[in-house]
Amino acid sequence: MVTPMSYRNFALPTFGALLVLFFFMLVIFLPFMIIGLIGRALSNFGLSWGSFIIFLFVSLIGSTINLPVWRSKVASAVQTVEYVYFFGMRYPVPTTRTRFMESVISINFGGAIMPVLLSVYLLLMNPQAAVPSLAAIPIVSAILYFAAKPVKGVGIVTPLFIPPIVAAIVGIILGGSHSPVVAYVAGTIGCIVGADLLHLGSLDDMGAVNLSIGGAGTFDGIFLTGLLAALLAF
Repeated sequence: MVTPMSYRNFALPTFGALLVLFFFMLVIFLPFMIIGLIGRALSNFGLSWGSFIIFLFVSLIGSTINLPVWRSKVASAVQTVEYVYFFGMRYPVPTTRTRFMESVISINFGGAIMPVLLSVYLLLMNPQAAVPSLAAIPIVSAILYFAAKPVKGVGIVTPLFIPPIVAAIVGIILGGSHSPVVAYVAGTIGCIVGADLLHLGSLDDMGAVNLSIGGAGTFDGIFLTGLLAALLAF
């Protein structure tokens, strides 16, 4: 005869074993499910697995490579304190001096060159997406221009999730069946143009910095834009 206590002792280990088995199967099969979903998205996106892996690898490695394209002298105001003596007493006198420092503008290989090359490839593979993409780029660029902020001594900083969200919304509205391509092209190029290129006139406000187009301040946004555009391909 099975008592309630013995039944409880039997049920709990069984439930625990089933739970462990479930998570074990999930760990085994989840990567294959994700790979299958990504493969489907890539096929709709016009990419093969091999080209995707190569692009991802080159982009991540290329994010550490900045190609200098322009050097300029930037005036930076420096606050100093000088002392004057009057009748034997020392008095501090705050002064402002102008110091000229070199500012370097570079293009990030992984965050600017690679996304532009992929955008051109996607438009060549999906020519019907060219017109909506050209219409979406100015919209995304304008929004990201106001979203990005020049930070003194740092460079241009773009909120992480704004580029992919804006690109996805504009891509869905204007792209129709080609929304993944439109979202990626408009999101990446719009981020480079609106967040970086249109703020080049703010170099004096940022002080002497090494500004990287498509670099650390915008690379994450561009990368997330690509991931979200791939999700739209389902």
